[in-house]
Amino acid sequence: MTLGAPPDQEPARLTGWRGLAVLLAVTIALAALSLTVVLAPQVFGTLHREWRNFFDMLKEGNLAAWWSSGLLLITALAHVLVAAAARVARATDAPLWIVSGGVIAGMSIDDHTQLHERSGRIGRALVTYDNFPFYWLIPGLVAGLVVAAALVLLAMRVHRPTRLLLVTGITVLLGCALGLEVVQGFLMAADNEGIAFVLIYHIEELGENVGALMLLAAAVTAVTITRTGGVLDIGYRAGLGQTSNL
Repeated sequence: MTLGAPPDQEPARLTGWRGLAVLLAVTIALAALSLTVVLAPQVFGTLHREWRNFFDMLKEGNLAAWWSSGLLLITALAHVLVAAAARVARATDAPLWIVSGGVIAGMSIDDHTQLHERSGRIGRALVTYDNFPFYWLIPGLVAGLVVAAALVLLAMRVHRPTRLLLVTGITVLLGCALGLEVVQGFLMAADNEGIAFVLIYHIEELGENVGALMLLAAAVTAVTITRTGGVLDIGYRAGLGQTSNL
C-alpha cells in the first residue's frame, strides 16, 4: 500500500506489540474497575448503581461487554488480513486463516448479542440439574469444539510461535468461557453468589479477553510489516516460510 512518501528512506520494521500492550492494559484496567465497583460500592457513593450498570463484567450491554466483543472483532479482522497476506504469498494455509477469522467473528457477534443464552432450551431438553441456570453450555460445548477444531487445524500448519499462541489462546478463551461458567452455574444453583462468585466471573471474563489477545498476537507473529517511506509492506511468514508483499 503506497502512501506517497519519498521512496529513498531506510526501511523500518514495525510490530504490533505496543498496540497489544495497550489493549492488555485497558483490559486489565476494566477488570479492576469492575471488581472495585462490585466489592467496594462505597467508593462510588450514591451513583454506585449507575457505575455498576456501566462497568460490571457480569452485566450485558455495557462498556465491559462492548470491549470484549470488540477485542474479538479486532482479532477476526487481523486473521482475515493475515489470510490476504498468505494468499498473496501463495501459502496453502490462507483458507484456514479465513476460517479462523470467520469463527472468531462469530464469537464476537455471539458475545455482543448473547445468542448462546437463547439456546438454553436445547440443553434443558437433554439434561437438568436442580436450579442450574446455564443450560446453554451444552450446545455451547459443541460450538466450542467447532471453534477449537478450526484453530487447531490452523495451528498445525503454521510455525511454532504462531502455533503456541493459537493453541494457548483458544484454550484459555474456551476454558474460561465454558469451564468457569460451569463453576458459576453451580454456585448460583447453591445460592452462593458471594465473593467467590464475584472473583470467578471476573477471572472468567478477564481470561476470555486475554485469550482473544493471544489469538490477536498469533496474527501479529504470522506477518512481517515493513515501512519504507510511504510504502507499507506486509509479508506472510508463518506457513511455509514464504514472504510476500501485500
